[in-house]
Amino acid sequence: MLSTVQLPTRLEQQSDAETQKLLHTLVRQAVSQQAYTKAIPLITCLITKEPQNPNNYNNRGLMYYHCQHWSQAMADYNRAIQLNSNKDKVYTNRAKCNLALRQWSAAIADYDCAIDINPYNIKARIRQGVLFRALEMYNDAIVCFGLALFLGKLNVHIYGERGRTHQLNGLWNCAIGDYQRALELLYRSPNQFLGAQIQSWISAMLSL
Repeated sequence: MLSTVQLPTRLEQQSDAETQKLLHTLVRQAVSQQAYTKAIPLITCLITKEPQNPNNYNNRGLMYYHCQHWSQAMADYNRAIQLNSNKDKVYTNRAKCNLALRQWSAAIADYDCAIDINPYNIKARIRQGVLFRALEMYNDAIVCFGLALFLGKLNVHIYGERGRTHQLNGLWNCAIGDYQRALELLYRSPNQFLGAQIQSWISAMLSL
């Protein structure tokens, strides 16, 4: 059962604009504290005041997602898309929910929609590539990572993920090349978690 939150009594004494501003502030505070169940009723209040605003449904869907309430998250994402089908981030969020539900084809389709709307949504391309790799669709994954690299953002992540894909596909020379490029970029801009992940992949490859 999701917890409820006692809204400040001063909300009743404020204008709609002031109330919405306060609600947005309270939502941000709850999210910063990872108090997702607390954020849900606050966003629900925003929805009652702005029922045609797709951002509210997308945001509440994210809260439900974090709480692992998949059906509620999907319903909110679907409503956000009904209200505005041109927001790539909603499709990306719904793809993550489909992944949690093991709906692989639906997740791939959502990533496709996100990329069609915004070809520069690099995270969608990377996540779709990782999904293709998990499904052992290595060639499709390589295409995703290659297109992401062409757009020139998050290259260290892309080289790492593409290297892992080459490794799992048995193309060790290609994997080593990508890992080296990733490590060179990490030397200029360190990322401890990513560096450790790539080193573990390299160690696993060399230990075979």
